[in-house]
Amino acid sequence: MNRPARLVTYASLVLAGLVAAFCLVGVVYGAYLATFLELPKSDDHPPLRLYSGPFLLQPDLTLAHSHLLERLQRLGYRRVTVPVQSSGDYQLTEEALTIYLHPQPEAHIGATMVSLPLDQGRVTDVLSPLDGTALFPIFLEPELLSGVRGESRQVREWIPFAQIPPRIIETVLTIEDRRFYSHFGIDPIAVGRALWTNFTKGGVVQGGSTITQQLAKNLFYSPQRTMGRKFKEALAALVLEVKYTKQNILESYLNEIYLGQAGFVSIYGVSEAAHRYFGKTLQELTVEEVAMIAGLIKGPNSYAPTKHPELAKSRRDVVLRRMRETGLLTEEVWKRAVNERVRVTPPEDVMTDAPYFVDTVLREVEEAGVVPLPEGLRIDSTLDPMIQQAATESLEKGLAKLEVGRPHLKSSLEPVQGAVVVLDPKTGSVLALVGGRDYRRSQFNRAVQAQRQPGSLFKPFVYLAALEAAREGQAGQLTAASLLTDEPVTFESETGPWSPQNYDKQFRGPITLRSALEQSLNVPAVQAAKTVGTKSIVQLLHRLGVTSTIGNDLSSVALGSSSVSLMEITAAYGAIANGGIAVKPTTVRSTRDRLGDVVWTGVPDRQQAASPQGAYVLTSLLEGVIQRGTASKAKVLGLQGTVAGKTGTTDGYRDAWFVGYTSDVVIGVWVGFDDERALRLTGSQAALPIWMDLAQRIIPPTVPAFVKPPGVVTRDIDPKTGQLATSQCPEQVSEVFIEGTEPVVYCEVHGGGIWERLRHTFGFS
Repeated sequence: MNRPARLVTYASLVLAGLVAAFCLVGVVYGAYLATFLELPKSDDHPPLRLYSGPFLLQPDLTLAHSHLLERLQRLGYRRVTVPVQSSGDYQLTEEALTIYLHPQPEAHIGATMVSLPLDQGRVTDVLSPLDGTALFPIFLEPELLSGVRGESRQVREWIPFAQIPPRIIETVLTIEDRRFYSHFGIDPIAVGRALWTNFTKGGVVQGGSTITQQLAKNLFYSPQRTMGRKFKEALAALVLEVKYTKQNILESYLNEIYLGQAGFVSIYGVSEAAHRYFGKTLQELTVEEVAMIAGLIKGPNSYAPTKHPELAKSRRDVVLRRMRETGLLTEEVWKRAVNERVRVTPPEDVMTDAPYFVDTVLREVEEAGVVPLPEGLRIDSTLDPMIQQAATESLEKGLAKLEVGRPHLKSSLEPVQGAVVVLDPKTGSVLALVGGRDYRRSQFNRAVQAQRQPGSLFKPFVYLAALEAAREGQAGQLTAASLLTDEPVTFESETGPWSPQNYDKQFRGPITLRSALEQSLNVPAVQAAKTVGTKSIVQLLHRLGVTSTIGNDLSSVALGSSSVSLMEITAAYGAIANGGIAVKPTTVRSTRDRLGDVVWTGVPDRQQAASPQGAYVLTSLLEGVIQRGTASKAKVLGLQGTVAGKTGTTDGYRDAWFVGYTSDVVIGVWVGFDDERALRLTGSQAALPIWMDLAQRIIPPTVPAFVKPPGVVTRDIDPKTGQLATSQCPEQVSEVFIEGTEPVVYCEVHGGGIWERLRHTFGFS
């Protein structure tokens, strides 16, 4: 044999050896895969599921401010024009809203029909339409907020193959894998067609992967495009085809396929996509909606109807055209379907976009000792989805509006930030929490983790300590009518002499406590703190729910130079709204395992931090802040009803705050920079407009007055002296006092008072 022939023979042997080795590796790896490769089943590794709080149906709800119809839509209810017949229906007329509520198995509640009589959009009663009896309490079922599996936030609902409508299966196969039932996991024809198309187009424009290969890639391999990954994927597809039936593979594929995002939560499976995009079950989907979901498989984020409706329609129409070409659709049905516009429910990508809240919930559950978080855990939270949506939108819109015309707010890479907390003061439930402007850029939760100086937000608690001292007859006692001195003063501190200044560098002389708080004056607040003592103020703050360390000096307690979180200070104001009862904020109501057994349930942590009388008088003072003081802009912005609140601006204008409340809700807003550079805006300029926008969305137009507790009296006083007014006083104001602390001396400046004394002595009106 000549030399060239020997070389050819040698090369052939080497090539044969390489092929044999490659085949051996393939056989060994295939055997390994056959042993360990398993398709997921419906009960394998269920994700943790997080639900909102239930929504109470009760008299005095207004359809507009409660967003009741939108809540029903988000929960998948269907509006009907005829009397409701089945669970999930609701009918709205001018006279009543009738709802056939979904069953709530976890609460052992069956499907219930409820009628809500209406008076100009306001619910007057909650009745059974069957016999007219009152129903209470009745709740809408909680809404699924998020799911968690490992490090991923995702939701999915596993649907058995037999329950998936044939139209969905046929549509997906038509657009993704027409020869699914005839190939063995790899489709040589599709691979050849893809290679030729990519060659003629000069790039990768078409793939040849089968559904089995896609499933293998999604379940077992990374999305990186390498030859090694493609080989493993193909081998895994062959193994799956040997181990499982075509129905098993399709069931897993249709339940595991990624189909986009709802906020920060990933959507998996056709059933969850039907619910999230259209508010429907699989059986209720129209032809064009089925085509939309099938079209998403190619590019879930590129063709998302919530983000790119035009691209989504274009892709949907491609699927519809393929269905017509293969005979799945008649010409008439195809024409109707392609002419339908894209409709999604909800109309925006708003699957309760609460990533900061979800983080807080998981942290709270872990701190309660539920570690590690078990698979399939159900967490019932306190979140109100509609309030959360409103809080997110108000913060985003408010910060963007602040930046308009203020170049210094956009002069760096780090944008101005903000945070919002909404609490139910009676229960401590966190109804909404926004920890920053963009969770994708920063997961730092500014509502809970950031410690910032509250500034003037501490002043009300200085005065509350003095009101409580008056009630108890202790040193430092003051009333709302007490005169404080607003004049230059110097105190000795650890760093030397300290002379507090008002924000405008002006002094007003003698001024009532009410006026001093309404105008947020520094000097009177420091004087009051000096009189009542810093120790009692710090103790009061801790009782009210401030857990951070508070300095024991005048600046820390009177001017808020100690640092706290937005959650803490909002909860402290919530205690005032709740009659002095402090309730620790919570995001979790209970947790249940996959069998429905309670793992942990929250018990409200509450204490009487201040007297109901002191809390009521302070609330009256804070109503004045909005009526006449630093937050009077709220009235200009259209606020109606009984609301109390306080602005906060720190030294150097680094932080801007506003906390305001009714008897039912307390809202806290913070605005500032993460690096603590100067915002150069006050609380009324930066935080109050955001608060107002949110308050107008969630607080009804008419807010009931705060309930006055026993032990509070009202007297007419002369604001110049703080003494009881007489007929000779040119000005009289009505003031509230804790009973026993009201003034007893009549005005000594303007004279008179004899007739007033006689009337008081003999009880004449």
